[in-house]
Amino acid sequence: MSKDNKNTQQATVIASYGNQCKIETTDQKLLTAKSLKSVGKPLCGDKIKYKIEQNNEIVITEILPRRSVLSRRNNLNPKPKQIATNIDQMVIVISLNDAIKYGLIDRYLIAATFSNFTPVIVLNKVDLLGKDNGEQLKSNLQNYSDINIPLFYISAKSNEGIDALLNTMANKTNIVVGQSGVGKSSIVNAILPEQPARTKEISDSTNKGKHTTTTAYLYTIPNNGKLIDSPGIREFGLWNIEKNELARGFREIQQHGEQCKFRNCLHHAEPGCAVVAAVNKGAISKQRYESYLSIFESIDEN
Repeated sequence: MSKDNKNTQQATVIASYGNQCKIETTDQKLLTAKSLKSVGKPLCGDKIKYKIEQNNEIVITEILPRRSVLSRRNNLNPKPKQIATNIDQMVIVISLNDAIKYGLIDRYLIAATFSNFTPVIVLNKVDLLGKDNGEQLKSNLQNYSDINIPLFYISAKSNEGIDALLNTMANKTNIVVGQSGVGKSSIVNAILPEQPARTKEISDSTNKGKHTTTTAYLYTIPNNGKLIDSPGIREFGLWNIEKNELARGFREIQQHGEQCKFRNCLHHAEPGCAVVAAVNKGAISKQRYESYLSIFESIDEN
């Protein structure tokens, strides 16, 4: 073993700012380290090796193999942006004081499927719901319960539902995703009130969150869990998914699609399409099927 290998130690990247990183050592010390070009750019959640130079500078010498990576792209920049790594579960946060964008939820679910994350949906700000609109909302969201996506109704303000959410996050690395202003950092504050998480500032005039969280940050939470607070994003562009693969991101469409007459059925108007038949019978929700068609049409031809 070389002298350099003897001197290296392991740590976890809790935040990445270009070639500068905040890392947490195995004895829970927080340090600032830099990564050389030859090593590559570390991501939040990475397991790394580092060494301390003679001038006390901390240098990352190796990024250990990643078991998963979450990437996204938007229309302004087609090149995917890597956000975080080594994730087990995606916590999709929706605010109940906004019109729910079911297409966005479906995009997150597709990203979770193709990244091999377990998805859960969190409906935040239930304290704003009245009885009537609450019942209607639960009816609309039944589509996700029907395909075994866990739903959590919480209030980061009153702590309602926080304990149940914590239980499902135990022993996992969880990434919290959602559009800016839905209350992701407020949830972090509710789970870890002693942590310096910054809550979103909401503009009264636009009701859209300002991007106060500008980089992903990893927190240690109770029950041996990890929580990554991700940057607020207004859209979630899918990438590297072919049209003939999209059905895998819709559990019920993939399941019924196995009964289609043709193996290469794209579930539009092909003869013998079991998916279209299931939609007509009510076995697949029309809302989810229309979301599938919309996302299908948005995928670029390669």
